[in-house]
Amino acid sequence: MWITSDEAVVMFARYCRARFGGGASGKVRAKAKALRKCGDVKGHDVWNQVADEIDKGTSPRSRRPSIN
Repeated sequence: MWITSDEAVVMFARYCRARFGGGASGKVRAKAKALRKCGDVKGHDVWNQVADEIDKGTSPRSRRPSIN
C-alpha cells in the first residue's frame, strides 16, 4: 500500500496532536525552522504543511470518506 504525501501529512498531524496536545503546532514549526537553518528546504516545507494541518483544527475522523 502506498500513501500520498498529503495523506502522510494528515496522519502525522494527527499523531502530533495526540502526542503534544495544544503545543503541537509550535513544536512542529520549531522543527521546520531548525531544518531550514540546516539547509533542508524540502523538510521545512513538509513540516510546515503538517503544522498547517494541525492549525486547521479539523478532526482527522471528519476527513475520512463515509462508507455509505
